[in-house]
Amino acid sequence: MRQLLNITLLILIYFPVNAQTENDHYLAGLANLQRKEFKKAISEFDRAIEPGSIKHYYYLKRGEAYFWLGEYLKAKDDFNEASQLERYSGSIGLAMTYAKMGDTDMSIRHLEDHLGSPFRVSEKSIKLNKAFESIENSRKWVELWKKRWYNSFEKLEQEINYLTKTAQYSEALDLVEVYISKYPDKAGTYALKGRINYARGKIREAEVNFSKAISLDSENPDFRKRRADVYVKSGNFPMAVKDISNVLRSDPSMFHLYIKRAGLYHRMNAGDKALNDLAHYLVFFPADEEALHLCGKIYIDQEKYYSALKCFSTNVENHPENPRSFIDRADAYVLSGKNKYAIMDYGMALDLDPTNPATWLNRGKVYIKTGNNKQACNDFIRAVRLNSREGVWLYREYCE
Repeated sequence: MRQLLNITLLILIYFPVNAQTENDHYLAGLANLQRKEFKKAISEFDRAIEPGSIKHYYYLKRGEAYFWLGEYLKAKDDFNEASQLERYSGSIGLAMTYAKMGDTDMSIRHLEDHLGSPFRVSEKSIKLNKAFESIENSRKWVELWKKRWYNSFEKLEQEINYLTKTAQYSEALDLVEVYISKYPDKAGTYALKGRINYARGKIREAEVNFSKAISLDSENPDFRKRRADVYVKSGNFPMAVKDISNVLRSDPSMFHLYIKRAGLYHRMNAGDKALNDLAHYLVFFPADEEALHLCGKIYIDQEKYYSALKCFSTNVENHPENPRSFIDRADAYVLSGKNKYAIMDYGMALDLDPTNPATWLNRGKVYIKTGNNKQACNDFIRAVRLNSREGVWLYREYCE
């Protein structure tokens, strides 16, 4: 807990806290939902709604939190409120809630509303939704799916997802080309083509496809998010950052993109920008392993070893089952001249994973620094047994 408090103080250097706005509480609620801390999520959504918000998605997300807590009556009230503010927006939540409450008729009724609405999700996601397990063998469920709910493009998208997943790229491209010939201005079709080309490693073609989709629909964040992946593959990090930044401006709740952009800034040697993104992310996910790992690595690059140790120590506290947590901190201890602590952490990592030759080598090197050649040679032998060529060289230099 003490390390978590320390890292929080470290965060504040980069992300000073101002009075929380309605949207801040909403974002905090979303983060709590992702962490499955549903009561905390509800508390944050309550604060977002307190000023008399008329945003339907605040009620949707609070309803979702109530649903996962099993408080179905409260969930139902929130989903109904959402639908009052934005017609049918809460229908899928109501269908799930009524299914859990054992009311098949009401569940099917709201599912029909949902399938006829612009909020419609994929057929696969509905059929795999465990909330509907209790009604999926009912006659009304079977009858529901006899009706054609999805348009030609949605059907195409489902088919492309399957063909791409099974690496049937030629068949997928043929289907997309036929659709493009009929609907040349449909942005989503070019995005589908981009996904196929990305999956088959045709990165330049994928970039062209996603750029075409964006030129036809510049407001769709998914197109830019996918093009960012293409730019990363091609090594065009500045353009990837530009696309990710655009997505985050339109939807700051895509928290994972802050880590992604931070990683890109790190590779672009823009450490302070990377730390700013990580600090923002860590406000919402203070114990996230990957964010803290990257945080420490950036501080090491900046030769700020004390700050790096704070990041790595928080990971050790929260993820003691992961040998990387101890290896990271051991590396930082070596750089800060604390060899005794480095040896201890490498030892903890080896207890968790004795098959990593690099850890044996690194601990052996620290033993050499401390003048303990006997222990160093034992470690080098273990590394050699794990097929480490460097271990052979070190053993010859210090042990023969």
